Amino acid sequence: MQPTLQALASFQNALREALVQQDWAAIGALDAQCRALIGKAGVSDPALHKPLEELSRIYAELQQAARAERERIAGELTRLNQSIRVDQMYKAFG
Repeated sequence: MQPTLQALASFQNALREALVQQDWAAIGALDAQCRALIGKAGVSDPALHKPLEELSRIYAELQQAARAERERIAGELTRLNQSIRVDQMYKAFG
């Protein structure tokens, strides 16, 4: 069980670092690896409860950050589309 606990701690650190860097590709890869590890380990061992709770908190932070990033990108796309429309109007009258 010790290797599983160490692997979970490693994933927690890597996910936190990827979140700080907003490295969404790394987060996606880590997520897939983490799911595989948890699938192999199972969750019935009481020693895994605390690390899994912490991992759950990190995932909640990741979800919040992803929502904020999605909203930021949507705002940028909206401004870009508005700029394109204004440019097209100027060209039509110019």
